[in-house]
Amino acid sequence: MPSQNVFHWRDGRGWLIFSGGWDDDILALALTRDVTDGGVACVSLSGDPDALLDDISDLGAPSSFIVDLFGEDDQSLQEKLSQAGMIIITGGASPQDARSALQGVALEAIDAAYQNGAIILLEDMSAMAFGAWIIGEEIEQGLGWLEGAVLTGVNNAATYAIPVFETQPSAIAVAIMSGSALALGPDGQIESWGRREVTIALGPTYVA
Repeated sequence: MPSQNVFHWRDGRGWLIFSGGWDDDILALALTRDVTDGGVACVSLSGDPDALLDDISDLGAPSSFIVDLFGEDDQSLQEKLSQAGMIIITGGASPQDARSALQGVALEAIDAAYQNGAIILLEDMSAMAFGAWIIGEEIEQGLGWLEGAVLTGVNNAATYAIPVFETQPSAIAVAIMSGSALALGPDGQIESWGRREVTIALGPTYVA
């Protein structure tokens, strides 16, 4: 697993981008990193997927297509996602909903694409689902692609993460605000994009 400073993330040949929300500037930057074959797979967990497709096309993306997690069979999901050069996942009523929608064949195919060099752009609730923990009425397991971290879109990461720090004192909290993104590359690259409003809070017993 690549690691740099406080960040430890899933190993793969692609870029892993956590965005605080839909932002054309961040999407445009992500598209510049798309050097693999394959089109742009658009996964909208809520909202209008056609509008998402239009926005991507307006930015000059290569061939792009919608992936319907709820309406397509497993074979179709596997083929579309695993062969994509970039996957955008947006929407979701909550991180828990995003996690539930992605688990299983979809997540396996997304991981296969990432291993092959695809760009994985996660937005808002979907981004939060890929942390190690999700904070709700109780602490739940996230998908764990950003190891030892809880992700949030609120400004005070330390306060937000108190429920996690109480049981996981060596954890970190990462706040990514709207219009900003944290981009993690295959060779240990760490970049902040957009407004660069990305802050980190360390748990009380965190050790690098």
